Amino acid sequence: MRFTSIAISGPVASGTTTAAKSVAKKLGLEYKSAGDFFRKYMLKHNIPLHAHSQIPNDIDQKVDRDLTTLADGSGVVIEGRYIGYFTRNMAHVLKVLLTADEKIRIKRATERIHTHTETAQDIKKREDENDAKFRKLYANENFLDPNFFDLVIDTTDLKPNKVTEQILRKFSTHSINLVSTLSNIEGSTGSNSKK
Repeated sequence: MRFTSIAISGPVASGTTTAAKSVAKKLGLEYKSAGDFFRKYMLKHNIPLHAHSQIPNDIDQKVDRDLTTLADGSGVVIEGRYIGYFTRNMAHVLKVLLTADEKIRIKRATERIHTHTETAQDIKKREDENDAKFRKLYANENFLDPNFFDLVIDTTDLKPNKVTEQILRKFSTHSINLVSTLSNIEGSTGSNSKK
């Protein structure tokens, strides 16, 4: 089966949003972000970003269910901390895990101002809250375990365009290999039928 959608996950400030937006634009696919929804929800309800436990469980579960259902279709790039885990058994979804050195991630997160500001302590609290909420609602395991993903990219020293290139290469290669395999099968079948 060829990839038709992409799920991108990773810890805070590993580059998931930048990569997902770039890949979606280059492929002409729809872009959806769990993070965008939760940031807006938390701002609207005056919840600090690191206090994920204050989001009602039913809201969390509905967003996760809706994004997973969307990924089960085709033609979408979804960015979210849990989406790689939820799509782990969907062969048509390219599951991408972005990682980066913790010090670099904290530096990136504390320097960004376009969405919100956070301290290093806020970031650690947010990651701990995300992990605790996942374990409470879904499973007592690491949702960012590399074994759940088709492609793992360390973004520590990579420019965003290089991350995008690696994702596009994996997405395209899988599709090209399938087409080549089908062509070879059809060619073999065609030559046998002529004998």
